[in-house]
Amino acid sequence: MDMQFLKQHWYADIYEQQVTQSDEARFILDIIGSESKKILEVACGGGRILIPLAKSGHTVTGFDFDEFMLEKCQSKAKNTQNVTCYLADAVTQDWGNGFDIVVLAGNILLNIESKLDYIQSQKLFIKKAFDCIRQGGYLYLDIDNNEALESYSNHPERVIFEGTDDLGTYGRYSIYDGSYDNQTQTVLFKRRTVIIAKNGDKQVFEHSASKYFPKLHQVKSWLTDAGFEISKIFGDYSGNPLTDQSQRIIIWAKKT
Repeated sequence: MDMQFLKQHWYADIYEQQVTQSDEARFILDIIGSESKKILEVACGGGRILIPLAKSGHTVTGFDFDEFMLEKCQSKAKNTQNVTCYLADAVTQDWGNGFDIVVLAGNILLNIESKLDYIQSQKLFIKKAFDCIRQGGYLYLDIDNNEALESYSNHPERVIFEGTDDLGTYGRYSIYDGSYDNQTQTVLFKRRTVIIAKNGDKQVFEHSASKYFPKLHQVKSWLTDAGFEISKIFGDYSGNPLTDQSQRIIIWAKKT
């Protein structure tokens, strides 16, 4: 029994089961308007945002490095003509060009997997977004607010996902031993995934991880340096202004 395969399959399937909120997709649709746009979503996953954009009449392209998540997106898009989704590495591969809008959602800046350091990777994503947007096009960028770091810290163990997938595999994914270093703006924590196959085989996967949380002034400077002009900043998917208590930082920026 390939437990690594079961782990990856379980994560993609349980994510689809449990992450079903549609407020972000609705918010993006409100921002971009009803006129048909050519849209790229980087790290589109199972298509939680991509597919609603396509169903609203936009021509959408998405790619992801996780083949298990991408299979979910491709399955949903199978009979939809205005969707293209493919396997790609956002760090090393080209993103294309001529898009009206690029969507960097789902905390992608905080979840980049790269041999580059975090700041280099985050700045690279903004530069790549700029390069593939047409003149006058827009970037949608959404990340956790730096003020919301308690969700990673001060918890002995916090279960993120738990359940049984379509193969009968039970799993539990949690994080623990989290701490935030204000000087380096980095969260250090450990991940634990327990996988129990349908036949009873069990394996525990554990590893250390880190996330770099940029502050708003840094993100603003990266956008300006790349050539974007910030049009709006929001603090949630209802369009409310950003405050110190906001859980999100949502930026709508124009390529000038």
